Amino acid sequence: MSEYSVRAEWERLSAVRVHTPGLELWSGSLAPEANLFEDHVPPEQARREHEQLVDTLESTHVDVHRLADDLAGDALDELTRETLEDGEVGRIDDVLASFSPREKLQIVLSRPRLAPETTADGGTDGASMTLDTPVSNVYFQRDTTIVGDRGPILCHMSKPVRRREEPIVKRAWESIGADLRYEMTGEPLEGGEFMPAGEFALLGVSAEVDGEERVIRTSYEAGERLMADGAVGYDEFGLVRAPLEADRRFRVDRGLGSRVMHLLGWFNIAAEGLAVLDADLAEAADVDVYRRDGDVYEHSHTTSTLEYVRDERGFDVIDVADGERWPTNFLAIDDGTVIPLYEPDEDGAYRPEDNPTIEALRERGVEILPDGVGIPRAALTNGAGGLHCMTTPIARE
Repeated sequence: MSEYSVRAEWERLSAVRVHTPGLELWSGSLAPEANLFEDHVPPEQARREHEQLVDTLESTHVDVHRLADDLAGDALDELTRETLEDGEVGRIDDVLASFSPREKLQIVLSRPRLAPETTADGGTDGASMTLDTPVSNVYFQRDTTIVGDRGPILCHMSKPVRRREEPIVKRAWESIGADLRYEMTGEPLEGGEFMPAGEFALLGVSAEVDGEERVIRTSYEAGERLMADGAVGYDEFGLVRAPLEADRRFRVDRGLGSRVMHLLGWFNIAAEGLAVLDADLAEAADVDVYRRDGDVYEHSHTTSTLEYVRDERGFDVIDVADGERWPTNFLAIDDGTVIPLYEPDEDGAYRPEDNPTIEALRERGVEILPDGVGIPRAALTNGAGGLHCMTTPIARE
């Protein structure tokens, strides 16, 4: 097994990668739809909220890797130099010598381009700076990598606006000495679809509508390739069809936000044997279960995701409430210990009646961090993701 691997979501999180958003976020903040955001993300509020997540992780003795620090050195300097040359910025060596890793990464992600201004008599009058399609989504670290039982898998993002993240994340893995187990090409694959569970793992894939495949973020073929090419080695590997029609019927048509962009939007694991899910969607979502025989996966059977997890695998399940937006988007840091987002009241306080999933977790003995309630939902989720989406597990033990 690779040093950088994850067998089960409930194993102790020993190392994790994050990126606190910076200058690159402004494009997504001001043009949310063009950057796949749900709404405006106030940058300073988002930064403070993200630092609270980092502080909570560090308080549990998780080794927190910041993307800029993993890249620091030759890899980041090369990326920074390329970006500055493209942006016609001068004195590049001085920038490389004086800027911190975080400042260099903000250059790489923001893609600045300078245009010096001149006066009528040929003097200088400052310079205009434009940001050339910044990489605003990179604080959602989960999506670009799957870390499975055989090591890291570099994903291929579904949307072109996010594909510029892939080479940056690849360099980060290389910079810490990790060998990528697999690199997906040609087929969309995103890390928010993956859930490891010991002897088995689940991967969210395309919906099937009227007999036709409808790719949301990850294709069925991508899941087949992970199995065929030896990227994963779980005893069973389930390809979960996105319950698109059920999502529309149960949620969108009732004015509730969609949960099916990724599997994580409606399914997570809080402890060994305890799943948190949207039961309506889990019952509607078919899972094609493949069983490994030596080096080959063969289709075993098809059932509903709810029946597979609850009845075949024996998991207790918590059915989330309709009105909750991010109930499954928590991060497990140990078996039965999670960091969730709670829905604050108008004063920012925690109210049990507004957070039924957290209350159900507490009733089952799950430890909630920090302070027994989690982190208040605020600016960051306007980018269309929660806490789980903002982390890449480097290793679990």
